Amino acid sequence: MFKFRAAVLSLALLAPLAQAAIPVTLYKSPTCGCCEEYVKYLKTNGFAVDAVNSNDMNRIKQEKHVGNNLASCHTALIGGAVIEGHVPVAAIQKLLHDKPTLIGISAPGMPANSPGMGVMRAGGHAQDLCHRAQPESQASRIFHRITR
Repeated sequence: MFKFRAAVLSLALLAPLAQAAIPVTLYKSPTCGCCEEYVKYLKTNGFAVDAVNSNDMNRIKQEKHVGNNLASCHTALIGGAVIEGHVPVAAIQKLLHDKPTLIGISAPGMPANSPGMGVMRAGGHAQDLCHRAQPESQASRIFHRITR
């Protein structure tokens, strides 16, 4: 019985290590409410978010090579990639799993009903929320398609 209890205790102590949250640094305007909602969304989905308020988001986007056509209200760094805007967790997980060669992914603008921008609705139309930017050309193309 002692060995069984010791094994259960060991598993209980090791379980949090196996489920360690993925670190995220998210730069946002201190006055943006939808950015706060996106931070909550990431935390709810198991990410450890360090939200950094900035009054110069344009500088951050330039430093991270986010083109105007891909820009949104906040910029996050996850696993060495740039995540721009209200990108769904499914797309982030795909990026982290597949590890493609790219700068990052983006949900340009502020798409209605994307994470942090209202309730995501199923059954609607397909919308291309996430794009990838090639380091060589800054051209973008579809990375992940969301049906809502």
